[in-house]
Amino acid sequence: MSFDHFERFFLLSAIGLGLFLAGAVNLGFGRRGGRVWLRAVATLAVVALAAAARPEQAVRAGGILAGVLAAASLLGSAWFSRQLTALLACVRGPAVRWGMVGLSGLGVVLAGGLAFEMADNDQIERNMRDLDLVMGKPATQPSSRGRAATDRGTSIVLKEVAEEREPNSMSDAEGKLLRDSAVRDHVMRRSGPSDHANCHGWVFTGGKFFLGPDDVELILKENGYTEVHEPHAGDVTIYRQGGVVSHTAIVRYVSEGQPVMVEGKWGTLGVYLHPADKSFYGTDYTFHRSARSGHLLVGLGGTAGSGEPATATAE
Repeated sequence: MSFDHFERFFLLSAIGLGLFLAGAVNLGFGRRGGRVWLRAVATLAVVALAAAARPEQAVRAGGILAGVLAAASLLGSAWFSRQLTALLACVRGPAVRWGMVGLSGLGVVLAGGLAFEMADNDQIERNMRDLDLVMGKPATQPSSRGRAATDRGTSIVLKEVAEEREPNSMSDAEGKLLRDSAVRDHVMRRSGPSDHANCHGWVFTGGKFFLGPDDVELILKENGYTEVHEPHAGDVTIYRQGGVVSHTAIVRYVSEGQPVMVEGKWGTLGVYLHPADKSFYGTDYTFHRSARSGHLLVGLGGTAGSGEPATATAE
């Protein structure tokens, strides 16, 4: 498994942003405004700004930007314009020239975002196939060991595995899966694999039962969760694939300038602490907060709140 599409996404975003800003800056000078040296300084400043957005990509992004902008500047030279046919004469106008640069920048940003999303989805699908192939997805059935409900009283069907496996037999498969993955250097194993619960059940049932994606959507709605953009320790992290909930975790550590650290159970694997964007579940995730105390369902130790969203949601 590789995270190379992250690098491609940031590289394309830096190039696209640089082209867009360079086009906007030069358009601002107008047809006659701004001497050549002033345009050059402003353009170079934009290149430096865009390239510095991700230092490790600065050389590549800066080189590509410089080449594209040099070509754009060349189009405005008298020597070059004399070589063009009448069809291309209009390109000498700053409005057309830098407008094209700006539009191409937006196109690159959009293409980069699309490519990133496609690569991310492909990677998640591969991860889940590998997970199912190595660990297997146990058959579940409704459990008679407990009852649970949302804060608004809607019953939640708790599930358990039909036949529980030995943890030792699962540990070897888990170890192999992690050794072959690119996230192995980013995760900390907190506990071993078990068939007691999946990730959703680990969060909302205290690790006692299995829950499904639809259960999570219902819990978010009826237990007063609201999406927040600045997470705090204790918030719930929801991962999605194709709009469907694929994983649930809890925010553990938030420090300025550091990645948000979340903890969750990976299916029937163990419980892992890791940066929010370094897991088998991709980067389509959101943070959610509720005014209630804890995340356990009513009937499993949870205390019913108002079922209304938390009031302090503006971040």
